[in-house]
Amino acid sequence: MEKKLTINDIAKMSGVGKSTVSRYLNGGSVKESTSQKIKKVINENNYEPNMFARLNAKNSRIIGLVVPGFNSVTTPHLVEVIVAYLKKNDYTPLIMHTGNDIDEEIRSIERLKNINVDGVMVLATSVTKKHKSIVKKLGIPILFLGQRCPEGNSVINDDYNAALELGKYLGKKGAAEVVGLWVSKADSAVGKERRQGIIDGLSMCGVEDIEFIETSFFYEDAVKQTEKIVKRKVLPDTIVCATDRIAQGVYKVLSEHHIRIPEDISVTGFGNYETSELLTPPLTTVSFDLQSWGEVSAETMIQMIAGKPVSKLQTNSYRIIKRESVQNRNVSR
Repeated sequence: MEKKLTINDIAKMSGVGKSTVSRYLNGGSVKESTSQKIKKVINENNYEPNMFARLNAKNSRIIGLVVPGFNSVTTPHLVEVIVAYLKKNDYTPLIMHTGNDIDEEIRSIERLKNINVDGVMVLATSVTKKHKSIVKKLGIPILFLGQRCPEGNSVINDDYNAALELGKYLGKKGAAEVVGLWVSKADSAVGKERRQGIIDGLSMCGVEDIEFIETSFFYEDAVKQTEKIVKRKVLPDTIVCATDRIAQGVYKVLSEHHIRIPEDISVTGFGNYETSELLTPPLTTVSFDLQSWGEVSAETMIQMIAGKPVSKLQTNSYRIIKRESVQNRNVSR
């Protein structure tokens, strides 16, 4: 069995003292030339420092990442980008999975603080009074992703303006009777801001007949709610979905009932999943830049740990992806 490299071995191979190697591994001050020597030895020998030993150091170079789950399309991709960026900058990510449980989310942040991580990134399901309180209480860098936290720092999608633009696009295409399949307002970003953007965008085009039906982020729930819609005597001409996954549920039900997209009902989503372009017809949707979101979030966390000033709120960009799932209803009127 190959012998595992020790700090002593790295010190000898680098030509420096053991204390210097230890200081380097724990994020302490080391001359740039010395740092490069140690880093070269570590990389050439694939050395992995003991994570639990690092947790006892003043600077652990470990960042906690709290996620609600991996059953969405966007979360795994976003986490991959963050993890890659942190590793590239010599930080080790420690992921805590909360199962969409708000109380578990709070407990996870507290646990990460107690084991001495340098900072915590929270892909939050919502921001509650408990979240706001814990930011003040813990005294370590905490960054919220996807939800605004007035008491802390946040990197969010531009949900309102993205939805506003989509709403105006649909209004200009002649949408008149619109149903929104939407998630609960407990989710401030998607449930409130994204919803309000759709309302305001359609309203700017004179469309006031908008009905919202609550569903969850899950495909199965979207199918159930769409089944109720197609049983109506009068169908809407447009169904706007809070996510592409919800839109996929709509596609399934409309197809089974021989309701044509977009001739009978236009359908839109948010997320621009890889599968959305493969639907028949391809789905009109909103694309958020996940690569940029993940990299900006990770860099912001690193800057916060270093004590450097960062913006309280940063907003991720978007694009409207116009495909064949929206009918121009002005032509037939």
